[in-house]
Amino acid sequence: MTARHMADQRIFSHVLILALAIGAATGWGMWFLSGQRSDRIERELRQQVSTLARSQMQMLHERETAEAAKSDLASLQSQTAALRKEIEELTQRRDSVQAGAAGQSAAGNTSPTVEQTSIAETGSTTSHQPDQALVSTAQKALTKLGYGLLAADGIIGPSTRQAIEAFQYKNGIPVTRELDAATLQRLGGLNSVAAAE
Repeated sequence: MTARHMADQRIFSHVLILALAIGAATGWGMWFLSGQRSDRIERELRQQVSTLARSQMQMLHERETAEAAKSDLASLQSQTAALRKEIEELTQRRDSVQAGAAGQSAAGNTSPTVEQTSIAETGSTTSHQPDQALVSTAQKALTKLGYGLLAADGIIGPSTRQAIEAFQYKNGIPVTRELDAATLQRLGGLNSVAAAE
């Protein structure tokens, strides 16, 4: 073997080693870059999965809220129907009582009693009504206390009921718009009449 041939082999082996080193470095670089890329892709996928899970939970919550609202609406509709029916019944009762009172007035009874006036105005048929003297005294007391200029006629009309309501509200008495025992006691000076009632 000549020296030139050995030199060529040495150069060839150096070139081959250099090529292998470059190939190995390139392979490792590619592997590193693909690892980095796959990590980034994995992070993005995890973020997307997390976002989708949150969206799904929010949709489930909104669905539950909608179902609860639907149930509440059905309950309110049934309550509304029951209240309408009750209002219709009360209106019919009031109309029949007013028609009866009008018939009695037409028959010659031109001065309705306190009880008839109360029935015509409220639809209430309670028989426990204050007498005219008590109502007249209460009207005078309410006028004196500044709850309006009431005629002391012994009839509980709209003005008297409004004055009673204002008096009850201001004095912390349950508002009934009636001359009940608590209202009469608070008015003062009517205790004996209230006890007799």
